[in-house]
Amino acid sequence: MDSKKITLWFLASLIVLFGAVALLIAWPFLRSVAAGVIVAVIFHPLHAKVLRRMRRRRTWAALVTTLGIVFLFLFPVTLILLKGTNEAIGAAQRLSWLTAEQGGIGQFVFAMAERPLHFFGRFVDLSQFDIHTALTNGIQRMSLSVLSSGASVLGVLARFTADFFFMMIVVFFLFRDGERWAAGLSSLMPLSPAQTAKLFRNINDTIIGNVYGIVSVGLAQGILTGIATAIVGLASPLLFSIAAFFASILPVVGAALVWIPAGLYLIFTGALWKGIFVLAWGAIVISMVDNLVRPWVVSGKVELHPLVLMFVILGGVQVFGFLGLFLGPVVVSVLAAVFQMLREELAAPPAVVAAQSVEATLLP
Repeated sequence: MDSKKITLWFLASLIVLFGAVALLIAWPFLRSVAAGVIVAVIFHPLHAKVLRRMRRRRTWAALVTTLGIVFLFLFPVTLILLKGTNEAIGAAQRLSWLTAEQGGIGQFVFAMAERPLHFFGRFVDLSQFDIHTALTNGIQRMSLSVLSSGASVLGVLARFTADFFFMMIVVFFLFRDGERWAAGLSSLMPLSPAQTAKLFRNINDTIIGNVYGIVSVGLAQGILTGIATAIVGLASPLLFSIAAFFASILPVVGAALVWIPAGLYLIFTGALWKGIFVLAWGAIVISMVDNLVRPWVVSGKVELHPLVLMFVILGGVQVFGFLGLFLGPVVVSVLAAVFQMLREELAAPPAVVAAQSVEATLLP
């Protein structure tokens, strides 16, 4: 083995070794980095306009765009949280008033459960079950879990704040140095400029398409849930809309996590037809929105079959959490693009040979 090969093997071994150590060091921040890349891709057109306005001063343009994203995110979230908090306080006050009328939370729950128990009692003998003790124990366990969840909620908020802070740092440096990093990465790839551009464009389109699909479906399902709850006269329809918007992000269950309990609550409290209306509206109208709006919005951006898209989203969420909504489709889209490039590369030599043979026969 000559000295050049020995040098290459030695350098490759160092890259693998120190790359593994670097990955281990960076592992706790990978979610923030991935989220930063997604945010930078989404807001890159805005940053390009800011950069032109600021005469290509990259640091100031990156700072202005990053701060704009922070305010763009915090302003509506703050308004939604304030409105949702007010609605939740109002709902809690109404619940407190109703429970006070019944003589406490326990009696209120028993009164709420009386009608459905009477309904099921027509088909099942419930006398052998100690319903009263089971409900009492359930209320006590729920109260303890609510009290014990306060610290975990604070911990989640602290982690979210830290992750958001690191994510925005990543976004700032991507805006400032992203083009130079992308050019350096392109130079390391043994691909043609056209193939590299296609690969980057595929990643960009997949991220943008999924964001558009998630937001559009969430808005549509939130509005439709609010309309249904307003029609049947449920209190705080805006709170139901906000809850349905965020629940729509969850795969499989989605906004059903909101409208199914609302419909069952109406049925069990005596508003049978209103509850049936909410359940039917949710199953027919709200659930179908995902099948209509998402393909219409995402079409032309994500070139994946809807069935494949569903499985990669579910698998991505299971592996990466919330970021899997974006990373799953990106991974599969890049894989599909790479297979297409490989097929083109394998098909190119025979085509070239055939063209040369035809040219040889035509030439005198």
